[in-house]
Amino acid sequence: MTKKEKILLKIQEEELKLLKEFIRICSQNKIKYFALGGSLLGAVRHKGFIPWDDDMDLGIPRNDFEKFTNEIDFNKYNKNYILESSEVNLGVIQYKLKSGVQILGEKYEVCLDIFPLDGMPVNKLQKFYFERKILFYRMLYKFSVIDQVVDKDRGAFENLLFKIAKLLKLNKFISTSLMNCKLNKLIKTYDYSSSRYVGNILGRYRSKEIVEKNFFGKGVLLPFEDIYINCPVNYDCYLKNIYCDYMQLPPVEDRIPHFEELKNK
Repeated sequence: MTKKEKILLKIQEEELKLLKEFIRICSQNKIKYFALGGSLLGAVRHKGFIPWDDDMDLGIPRNDFEKFTNEIDFNKYNKNYILESSEVNLGVIQYKLKSGVQILGEKYEVCLDIFPLDGMPVNKLQKFYFERKILFYRMLYKFSVIDQVVDKDRGAFENLLFKIAKLLKLNKFISTSLMNCKLNKLIKTYDYSSSRYVGNILGRYRSKEIVEKNFFGKGVLLPFEDIYINCPVNYDCYLKNIYCDYMQLPPVEDRIPHFEELKNK
């Protein structure tokens, strides 16, 4: 086993422990959650982690999300795990191992990304305007932490914007806390329970993660490693919306673990 494989396996093992505790907390507090993005893809295609991935994405409908983040005393559960927001990643809430994990002499972060699921307008013009407004504030937020953002290919136009933002050091002129406040206020505009279209507005796939609410339904349990995880009931349409032919494996050169992306920052 290579060093990379050993690191990946250990991070996945620790994340699975986190996931089990997260599910236990949700169950005891009657909180609905769903596997999203790569975690859902892993459950459907691999019945567990995507073999080369260590990233976990979970979504909670807004009302339950507020309960999860504001009303639960996490000290009653495993004291080695904490809930905090990721400054560099749009303020996304993370359930994480407090001290990280030491693997082969190096320290690695272990966490679950917990996203709110919010509503979107039905009217096409309103939806277009709302999505552009969200993208604008997402961009400003990223500019506010531009010195911490991981370099990766975002397409020619966005690559140029990020390069200019770094050169101008825009993070010195934009308040991260203000952008976080504005962005989170904006995504709460449309109520999840009364919206036809809902999803993870802060997700990396942006509008592709906005689907009809009946895609989520009450959820369906799918095997994930040695447990079951709650997934959108119409996971096939949800995954096709994001990945198109999601059963097709990506090229070998694109199979990059999350910890390597962070390491190469």
